[in-house]
Amino acid sequence: MSPGPRAVAVLNPVTGRRRAGELEALLRATLERRFDLEIVRTGSPGEARALARRAAQHARIVIAVGGDGTVSDVASGVIDTGAALAIIPTGSTNVVARSLGIPLDPVTAARMLLRPLVVRRLDVATDGDRLTLHMAGAGFDALMLRDARRDWKRAAAWLAYVPSAVRHLSEPPWHFELCIDGVVHRVTAHMVLVANGAFIINRWFRMGRSISPDDGILDVCVFAPTRRLGIATMALWVLVGSVDRSRYYHQFRGRDVLLSAVPPAPIELDGDFAGWTPVHFRMRAAALRVVVPGPPGTGTAGEWLDLDPHERPQTDAPCDHGQAAAISCR
Repeated sequence: MSPGPRAVAVLNPVTGRRRAGELEALLRATLERRFDLEIVRTGSPGEARALARRAAQHARIVIAVGGDGTVSDVASGVIDTGAALAIIPTGSTNVVARSLGIPLDPVTAARMLLRPLVVRRLDVATDGDRLTLHMAGAGFDALMLRDARRDWKRAAAWLAYVPSAVRHLSEPPWHFELCIDGVVHRVTAHMVLVANGAFIINRWFRMGRSISPDDGILDVCVFAPTRRLGIATMALWVLVGSVDRSRYYHQFRGRDVLLSAVPPAPIELDGDFAGWTPVHFRMRAAALRVVVPGPPGTGTAGEWLDLDPHERPQTDAPCDHGQAAAISCR
């Protein structure tokens, strides 16, 4: 039997509750049924990007096995290549996987890759060679994410962020300057998010309105409560999924966002602490191909990923030799 299409899994061995050896065994037992599979482990922060870039030179699919930071790093390596990104989530929040409907259980997510594959083109925000797939932030959220204990994240998932969040609630606000498509906005705020995705942690905790990962626009969400009571009421609006109803919330939109602050504010990119402002985000529309569940035409916006022309699923719709022929009659 000839080997299947080439796939490389980039595995972060320090993310999640499963041991790296267990994850490797799971991947081989599941994916070697279909793919010529190679597994590489990251050894240091940021190494996933270089491993993914190397893998994309000869693989049809590069699989990110880890949390949101790993997914972002692997995406940074896959973009502008012919490879598609697949995700097997093992992190504490897995927001990118949640937003795309990818199963959060690694076994189920791996089995999804045995079915006919669909790819969706997503927007990304770039800052030099760094990429944000779902959301970046400056201020309170970056401190919360930076100071959450790794061992607690393994044990308690997203609840591990609660002690860190409580510790930083009393931080003073920053004086931000937002240059959005050339227009300057000056705000005093505890947190500014540059969002390509709509929520944090869970779909219920929405961070703004009309935010989509494939509309070609970045949404800049400003959280500017003035006193402790304002912080409390804004937190309540977040909990009920309607933060845009708070009078302390402001939202801007654009494709080019330069964010600076006095004093410099901490920043995070897709959940990983990434230094301090200033930071300059540029929108790249439909730049990344990501494997998602579900066939086109059933609520999933995407296209078939042809690994083998004999694998293309057949539909019951009659062939009219028009647009539908691309899917049902090839």
